[in-house]
Amino acid sequence: MSDRKLSSAELRAALEAIGAERYHNLHPFHRLMRDGALNRGQVQAWALNRYYYQSRIPAKDATLIARLPTAELRRAWRSRLDDHDGTGPGEGGILALPAVLA
Repeated sequence: MSDRKLSSAELRAALEAIGAERYHNLHPFHRLMRDGALNRGQVQAWALNRYYYQSRIPAKDATLIARLPTAELRRAWRSRLDDHDGTGPGEGGILALPAVLA
């Protein structure tokens, strides 16, 4: 492993390669779910796990934002918090699901 720093283009290419190999839609469990090969309990467990995971994203983002050293960086991440928590009651992320499903 080299200590050489990657250029922006090299870093992007490396991250995209990881995504192409390891993105969630390629995971064997996801493929089974997509193909309808899971039983009801397995799908329910997936939904519960996914809901919990999604509910924790705003807390993770808020913690990260609190630790960023500049206002510019905090503003760049703030939109993620708005996406997940919304800007008012009943908006954003999981809370937006009932409106989407209606």
